[in-house]
Order: sequence, then structure tokens, then C-alpha cells
Amino acid sequence: MSEIKCLVCGGEHFRKGYYDIDVNVDIYSTAYNNVRTMTNSFEYPVDIDVDVDTDIDYQTDTRAEINLMLVPEEKKSFIDRHSDVYKYACEDCGYIMTFTKVKNVKSKKEEHEQKQRENNYDWTDFGN
Repeated sequence: MSEIKCLVCGGEHFRKGYYDIDVNVDIYSTAYNNVRTMTNSFEYPVDIDVDVDTDIDYQTDTRAEINLMLVPEEKKSFIDRHSDVYKYACEDCGYIMTFTKVKNVKSKKEEHEQKQRENNYDWTDFGN
């Protein structure tokens, strides 16, 4: 018997799992050099001024992915099967639930729009 029960259905059987996070960050940098020289050759000794300005421009590209990895049920198996994680947040209380299968959910707005569409049908001659 488990020490915990499922908050939604009260089930007592669970499989252990963990999250696998894959993050990629690419940084593209470019350096721009601006060199200016000024010479004065009419005097002795020759006077030369050199100014160097360097600007560095960079661009970052980031990608992240999170997967729920399930521990295999057979102890001899070393292959982890990964599953996509689907999260649903309650609009009333904000509780976030995570599932490995897609659930059919509707928001308050979608339910309101569906009721409006149903009310727009003309049911007066239905069944005649």
C-alpha cells in the first residue's frame, strides 16, 4: 500500500518517474573593430595617433524541452521510455495537474462559446 493516494481518483498505485530536461543555448558573437590613425609628418619627430574601438554584438538562441522519463517495470530492462508531459491548470483554484496523456478540457470561455452556439440553433421544428 502506498503512503499517498491520488488527489483526483484516490488510486494507490504509482510508477516512479523523473523529469529529463534538455536545454540548448547557442551564442553567436561578432566583433567590429574601428581603427583610426592620424599622422603629422610635417614635424620632426613624426607624430602618429592610433585609436581602436571594438564593439561586440551577440545574439542568443535558446531551446528547452522537458520530458517525463518512466522507470522501466522490468528490472532487466535498461531502456527508459519517455513520455510527453501535459499540464492543465484549474481556472478556479490554480492547481496544476500533470498527465502523460492528453486530456479533453475546456476553459470557461470555450464552454460559454459552445453554449452560445447551441442556443443559436432553431429547435422549433425539431421532430416534426
